[in-house]
Amino acid sequence: MNDAPHVPVLRDESLELLQPGPGRRLVDGTFGFGGHSRLMAEAGAEVLGLDLDAVAHAACLDLAGKYPGLCCQRISFRYLEQALKQQGWFRVDGVLLDLGVSSLQLDDPAKGFSYRADGPLDLRFNQDEGASAADIIAGLKEKELADLIYRYGEERGSRRIARALVRARDEAPVATTARLREIVEGVLPRGAKAAPVLSRVFQALRIAANAELEALEEVLQQLPRVLKPGGRFVIISYHSLEDRLVKRFIDREKKDCLCPPELPVCACDHKARLRPLTRRAVKASPAEEKSNPRSRSARLRAAQIL
Repeated sequence: MNDAPHVPVLRDESLELLQPGPGRRLVDGTFGFGGHSRLMAEAGAEVLGLDLDAVAHAACLDLAGKYPGLCCQRISFRYLEQALKQQGWFRVDGVLLDLGVSSLQLDDPAKGFSYRADGPLDLRFNQDEGASAADIIAGLKEKELADLIYRYGEERGSRRIARALVRARDEAPVATTARLREIVEGVLPRGAKAAPVLSRVFQALRIAANAELEALEEVLQQLPRVLKPGGRFVIISYHSLEDRLVKRFIDREKKDCLCPPELPVCACDHKARLRPLTRRAVKASPAEEKSNPRSRSARLRAAQIL
């Protein structure tokens, strides 16, 4: 394993919140290259590293040879409870989710995550499961494709792009990142910058191919069950769709009542299950943004289970 292929985003902030140390059990739900896991294991914590990516899992096993307290499973964080059961852990002290695409995946053209390099239009974290981005483009109707690009990419030109994709696939399958890029660039308004639009289109297809928002919603519901009282979760997101889900979950679960304000007496019996540890989303410092450009879009939110 390369010793320094990936710089952990918001490293110090994450560690301060998770408080790794002897006797603490922590889950790194997005192992990647293991930047966060390595630091937690070095601090003496027991760490369970989860990742769907085969290369990331191999990197975890390699690192586990140096840190006996690190264990690895090739599984999505959406199955967190299942992973803990398999590990023989009941409840843990902390969970870290560093969402989005790691440099490991971006740098591999065979994954198709980046429009900057040509490769198969795949975009799946686990290439053994589910439909690829190419399959999605081939299988959806024009309106469905436009809705997907708008919903998951927040791209205003989604209808124009979907129309072009359908025309193009009628001639030949849209099977490579270079062809997708060519199609999108071909329908941009004059003077429009291609990079932001391409980023949004690739984001939309990646989210759909991996069911990322569904996975996040599922793991959020599991956190109060898998964390000990006083246990903490730290979630780093990279676009507004993810951050919005995390914010809404924390806002909901910090309240004792979810009834409409016009009701004079609570009828929902909801009880607060957590306390926020971050008043608002934590962003990277200017120094970190300069040294690690990936951190510019990062937003960290954390909470403690009651």
